[in-house]
Amino acid sequence: MKIPTILVTALAAGSLCAQAPDKELDKRIQVFGEMIRPAAFTIFPGVQDQAQRSWGVGVRFMGEIASSRNWYYEIGGKLDSSSNLTFDGPTSALPGAPVADLTDVKITSSYWSVGAGYLIPVGNAVALGLHLEGRGEALTAQGAVFQAGAMLGNVDASTTYLRPWARVSLDASFHLGSTRPFIGVDVAATPLKTSQQVLVSPVNMDNRTLRSLAPTASAAFYAGLHF
Repeated sequence: MKIPTILVTALAAGSLCAQAPDKELDKRIQVFGEMIRPAAFTIFPGVQDQAQRSWGVGVRFMGEIASSRNWYYEIGGKLDSSSNLTFDGPTSALPGAPVADLTDVKITSSYWSVGAGYLIPVGNAVALGLHLEGRGEALTAQGAVFQAGAMLGNVDASTTYLRPWARVSLDASFHLGSTRPFIGVDVAATPLKTSQQVLVSPVNMDNRTLRSLAPTASAAFYAGLHF
């Protein structure tokens, strides 16, 4: 996800907040760091590969709904985060099998999101959040594949898709002068995963195979401000 997209999202959320008639409604802005790991997939018969974990930075806006206390609308997104595939070895268990190297192939993901959440007060300053959101996700795979010491070809595949995600958060708010910051952690997961149906050469990666790499869970920490 490109920075201008995040900025447009921010302006849209800010406009919604500015129109809220009730000044006591809670509004939040938070910056988060999210960890994901792409799923494993089959690259040669009986051989799998999986990209390393990656960290991405994003922003999220939340606004309390006037007619429903503790219910929030949410809008946000995460910028590009990348990690490389890890396979560097023989393409099969047979003696003399050629060695392949996919460690130059980079898997990059980003998303925008919109959804709703319910924050359950736990004491005066702690909130447990239950969130449902739709994420418009983008996934790319790019880089050179080597086999037997020579370049086999380049991977250059990309896809976009929409999936539902559920997220659970826990945060604590405190006063710092005239401001009221908060910090927290969350975990998220999606019930939808695309399965790999055919085995193709990595340099000819098809759309379904690429989608099978999409992560199905994430963990994040965040910090923000009430306003």
